[in-house]
Amino acid sequence: MKPIKHLYLHFQDGQRLALRFPQQSSDPVEVARGLRKQMESAFVSIEVDGDLLLIPRESIKYMQISPAPPALPEQTILGAEMIN
Repeated sequence: MKPIKHLYLHFQDGQRLALRFPQQSSDPVEVARGLRKQMESAFVSIEVDGDLLLIPRESIKYMQISPAPPALPEQTILGAEMIN
């Protein structure tokens, strides 16, 4: 069974969408390529229960993927922790 990932989309209007899905690939290069393509696209595309969601990137404030993918964007700051 593939590991489960969680995606939290935080929108500009304050709403949040929480999703879970199986790991899409075990190849870190393929994961990095897919993440880069999603970030460059005008829409985040997600298949949910047989339906396709196309979410405009400009409506998203930020995305959280948990746990983090094995391959991260080159400029990622590592080892940070959230404080309140």
